[in-house]
Amino acid sequence: MLSLRTLPINSILLLVVMVTGGCQHTGFSGPNSIFKGRYSQYMQGNIPDQYDNLTNTLPASTENIINGEKLYQTQCLGCHGKYGKGDGLSGQQLTPRPANLAFSRRLPVTTDAFFFWTISEGGKPFGSAMPAFKEKLSDTEIWQITHYINTGFNLGV
Repeated sequence: MLSLRTLPINSILLLVVMVTGGCQHTGFSGPNSIFKGRYSQYMQGNIPDQYDNLTNTLPASTENIINGEKLYQTQCLGCHGKYGKGDGLSGQQLTPRPANLAFSRRLPVTTDAFFFWTISEGGKPFGSAMPAFKEKLSDTEIWQITHYINTGFNLGV
């Protein structure tokens, strides 16, 4: 029998968020749930070795965050929207819908390593239209976007 004592802390926190906040508009409900894909895989430790336990190599400086915002606006905004809610004009027609980064960035599972892996590899392995950016963006640029996401989309350059 599964008990809360045997679940990893990330799973428990995610369960609490889902129960208290509901699953709609978070990407955790429905047949195309991201919970069945990337988040589960990450929580189980099933990610490529090169992304496991990464930490952002850049300081969270104003310059890096501003550069991250500019990159987000050109590379991510169309699908994820201005505030990262997954409501960008280009993303509204997609199934599954783009991730609600504003919500998911607050989850314990969405570490810098998680975002670096997600941005680098894209969503193809999970049936998502998100492109892989590892050939388009440098590691520095991906880390800058990660810093911007972590600010909560409110820098406002």
